[in-house]
Amino acid sequence: MSICNIAYAIKQQYYIIGANIQLKLKNPAIMPETKHILILANSARAGKHCVAGKAVTQLPDGTFDVHSQWIRLNCSTDSEGAVPYVNTICQNHGSVRPLDIIKVTLLAHCNDPDHPEDWQYDHTQPWQFVSRIDPDCLNEIADAPEKIWHDHRDNKSVPAGYVPRMGATAATLYLIKAPLGWTFTHWKESNQYGPMPKTFRRLEFSYAGTRHDFSVTDTEFTRRHNVYDKMQLYTHQTLPIPNPEKAFFCLSLTKLTPNFCREHYKICATIFET
Repeated sequence: MSICNIAYAIKQQYYIIGANIQLKLKNPAIMPETKHILILANSARAGKHCVAGKAVTQLPDGTFDVHSQWIRLNCSTDSEGAVPYVNTICQNHGSVRPLDIIKVTLLAHCNDPDHPEDWQYDHTQPWQFVSRIDPDCLNEIADAPEKIWHDHRDNKSVPAGYVPRMGATAATLYLIKAPLGWTFTHWKESNQYGPMPKTFRRLEFSYAGTRHDFSVTDTEFTRRHNVYDKMQLYTHQTLPIPNPEKAFFCLSLTKLTPNFCREHYKICATIFET
């Protein structure tokens, strides 16, 4: 077993024990907690889904107050926490989409300092669709960090240990208004391991004077712009975007796993076009 795998196994055992202790201290009966969440990402992750959003409170008049707290839903039956497609389905609605408000039963905070927004949900309880918000609300709920993840070493990732060192501002999720001059580039390359080519979708922009390069996992954006049909072998193409200044990005850092335990890679989970 590699050093990465050993470290990851110890870490996972620590988080599971910590989550169980937290549950027992909170309530000996381990009572689940129901949360309303404004979905801001439902993107591709390890053949399954990454689903995340901000906690919301339903007010007496039926409207919703969006909090600053992020929640990334973590499936306890998956070794890396990815969400199976079946869990994303709400009755009479289908799979959750960005800007949906849903009700989810949470079991415990994952206590992962490298991914502090992660919460285990009860996969035996179906998610419930509650409402949907207008894209015009994104400007009101967007984050405004002073800077985005960067250690002046690599535009595409930050090293393990970076997030805990952020201290009180530790975060692996942001919703930001698109900086001016952003670009989406796509291409494909031959794959020595199989007949299907490797595909690349990259988002680049500058934020607070620093250049960033994100892998895009937004399947809806890819479908909406027919990106796969437009890809050419080894030819980098920049996609023309109408009204790029009106876009918003849901940005994320990947989870540390046995195969990727040295770096958090930068991901753009959703590109909102308003």
